[in-house]
Amino acid sequence: MAIVYLLIAGAPVSIVHLYLVWRHSDDRRYSISEHAILDRQSHMLYIAVHILTAVFFLLYSHKFFMVEHHLPVAYGLNVVFAVLDVVQAFVPSKGRAERYHIAAAYTSWVCYVVSGLVALGSLHIDEPFKALAISTMIPVLAMFVYMHINRSKLYPYQLLMVPLYVLALLLMTIGARTA
Repeated sequence: MAIVYLLIAGAPVSIVHLYLVWRHSDDRRYSISEHAILDRQSHMLYIAVHILTAVFFLLYSHKFFMVEHHLPVAYGLNVVFAVLDVVQAFVPSKGRAERYHIAAAYTSWVCYVVSGLVALGSLHIDEPFKALAISTMIPVLAMFVYMHINRSKLYPYQLLMVPLYVLALLLMTIGARTA
């Protein structure tokens, strides 16, 4: 069931992100959240999919990290991620609210990735799933670092990092031996 929760959390948000960038292809912005606030319908869709993601990611995280593997650190990081992800969805990435949006989005992403690293380091994951999960996490981490170096546009990295990270978690979930 954890895999189903993870897929429900990861697939719709990845699809909506791609849709928002495609929908506003004539008005390219820095990030996906800036594409989302270009009109009310896009912002409502962005909020709705991030709420869906938060709920199902918490269901996944509780089942996988707490119930099956007793990893409260990874679960706690995912709770912070989910709360801040919903906050960043509601707070527009413009004007006076932008700094709060950026702080929530950045902190949520750091918690998200660190929880995956904690899982990689703590879980007993069978091969080839562990090697594949590590191979998937490497570009996620590389893009996270590179987006700080090349600040021209963030959305291409976001479009790749989210589904790759979900894939890494999927590989860990499939290959993890129960505690």
